[in-house]
Amino acid sequence: MRKSVVILLAAFLLSSGCVAQKEPAPVTPSPLPTESADKGREPTIYTDWSKLGNRQKPLPTVGSRWYDDYTEELILRDDYGPLIPYAGLRLRSDRPTYCLYGLMTKGGVVVTDAVYSSITSPWYSVGASVKQKTHPLLALCKGDQSDKGGIKGRAYWAIAASDGSWCTDFCYIRIYAGTNGLILFEDDRIAHMSPAGVLLSIWTMAELGFTQGDIDSIYLNYEQEVGRFGEWCGNYFCLGYANDTYEELFLVNLPAGQKEVMPYTAWKDYVQDSIDTSQSSDELSIFSPEVGEYIESHFLWDCFSDTDVPTLVSASQFWEDGDNRLYFLVDGTPLPEFTRKKGLSYYSVSPVGGLIEELDLNIASYYDIKTMDCVFRTYLGYDTD
Repeated sequence: MRKSVVILLAAFLLSSGCVAQKEPAPVTPSPLPTESADKGREPTIYTDWSKLGNRQKPLPTVGSRWYDDYTEELILRDDYGPLIPYAGLRLRSDRPTYCLYGLMTKGGVVVTDAVYSSITSPWYSVGASVKQKTHPLLALCKGDQSDKGGIKGRAYWAIAASDGSWCTDFCYIRIYAGTNGLILFEDDRIAHMSPAGVLLSIWTMAELGFTQGDIDSIYLNYEQEVGRFGEWCGNYFCLGYANDTYEELFLVNLPAGQKEVMPYTAWKDYVQDSIDTSQSSDELSIFSPEVGEYIESHFLWDCFSDTDVPTLVSASQFWEDGDNRLYFLVDGTPLPEFTRKKGLSYYSVSPVGGLIEELDLNIASYYDIKTMDCVFRTYLGYDTD
């Protein structure tokens, strides 16, 4: 990995202290750009197309910047409009999304440079269907996410408004979304945030009624993701097994702010009874491609858009001379420009906030899903030599 990448990553090792606010603090906007944001000024995206050599044909850079200087922190203001992520630096080629990300407007105007290891909008599944719902929030991650458990890792998350008008500190080690908002974990505290981003409650483990032995058990459940840890049903959040017999579970009663213990079988029944089976995936009547003899199709959801149906459909097409990955709009419109041979570990196509993100080995492109015009494109700086 090149020296510049190492320097960037080293800057992401953050402390775990956190002072979270009950409500977003007021923001004093800084001066606006001299021209409208989405029209942008002359593109000054940091790219180096000469690095491509003969591996890929250089494409024109598309997009502009809100701030001329390198911007490593989200500058809070209320006139960006909805913000979405863009890939700005590839770290590895064996996973398509193993990149550093920045934030931009939907018109392709860069607001922050690529300083985040992940950016998402917290989402959760609805009932027994394939539907997904999202909260109008951004979850921003800085640090190394390779440590799965996160308790001893160096990755920390912050929650921000979807328009960049407020942001918490980077202090959360894991996030769980549900109908009633977010459950946010720190090293020794749990917070409940509303879907609008207001912190409703913050508890230490002791305040919830857990002993040190309970806490040790909960952290083990957390790291191993066992005992239905992270399930959220009604006013209860599950923290995994309560003892070594695996017959009982720890729950947090959110309105009461206290622990409860429930038999494992009773919790399973409680969750099952709460599932809405009124709309199954079959009833969504989503386009299913019928190309070639053998097809595997998958729905691609846009977690930055609260829609009732997926945005794209991907399909595998199997032929004697090789397998292809195809993409379609949900109405069946084919997108042949994104067709690739299967097995390209670095290549992906995903919906992002009304745009289509195309990640190639060294190029990230973003297309308006309605017009297919490219609104942003940049070089990912991955050195394969």
